Amino acid sequence: MIKLDLKHWVLVGPGAVGLYYGGRIAKFARLGVLARSGAEVLEADGIRIKMIDPITGKTLQVLHASLEYVIVKAESIASPDYVIIATKSTVNEELIKPLRSIIKPGHTTILCLQNGMGNAEFFSKYFPRNPILLGLCFVCVNRVEPAVVENYHTGRVEIGSLGDLWPEHAQAVVKVFNDSGISTEHAEILNTALWRKLCWNVPFNGLCITQGGITTDKIIENAPLARRARALMEEVREAAAIAGHVIPDTFLDDQFSLTEKMRAYKPSSLIDYLAGKPVELESIWGKPLRTGQALGAKMPELNKLYDQLKDLLE
Repeated sequence: MIKLDLKHWVLVGPGAVGLYYGGRIAKFARLGVLARSGAEVLEADGIRIKMIDPITGKTLQVLHASLEYVIVKAESIASPDYVIIATKSTVNEELIKPLRSIIKPGHTTILCLQNGMGNAEFFSKYFPRNPILLGLCFVCVNRVEPAVVENYHTGRVEIGSLGDLWPEHAQAVVKVFNDSGISTEHAEILNTALWRKLCWNVPFNGLCITQGGITTDKIIENAPLARRARALMEEVREAAAIAGHVIPDTFLDDQFSLTEKMRAYKPSSLIDYLAGKPVELESIWGKPLRTGQALGAKMPELNKLYDQLKDLLE
């Protein structure tokens, strides 16, 4: 296969999202992985992506991606052209030291594939000379083994730049993603795309946890829960509108249609919760709530959900 982009990429955070997108672009770029665990398996086997039929559960296809290298110490990595940050936002503070060993000021482009609000701004404080991109991933994917990820719905990605300051850098990454078979668009106004993503993450990640660890289909099938999910979406949309980002009714309707196709899907926050791992409480719920309230939006449902999650998670 002809490699369309031979630039040096480093994946930080080989979880479900990192493995899926890293594995896809590894066919078209030089991809190294910084891994805190599972390094031996990744080094021996590379990344395996299982494309799963969400209805039958059958494996439709298995994609395999070889890696340039797998390293556990950041100091051993030569400065790359791109760094993909795909960890949970709960460990962002811990990433700064290793990232400083990797990122070359004024050269390395940072692509943040994290849920929630405020992550790109966080990294910009420490790397003010580097282009910072944010990828909004509308996808159903779970890691089932250290180097194996299952994909149940290919979905799409929107990639924009912090403050919309680096459109050319964003477009270059969009091209790599599209060349890799990932349906990807350039988010010319990043914050519009971010608020749209929150329309799904806020209700479905949150309600799956507070309702006792249920899958997304249980929300769709339960009329009161579906109404609450819609109310949460409406509150997010109201805050977005005040900030100048219009989200149409059809977009909200589509979130329910797409979720129905996911069948019995466990969102990433639910998987973390059930495993006893930290959940991205502030970036997914706390920051959007405070931002919306500061804009003048009344967000009683999100406030209630945030309080319920705090009681469960803290």
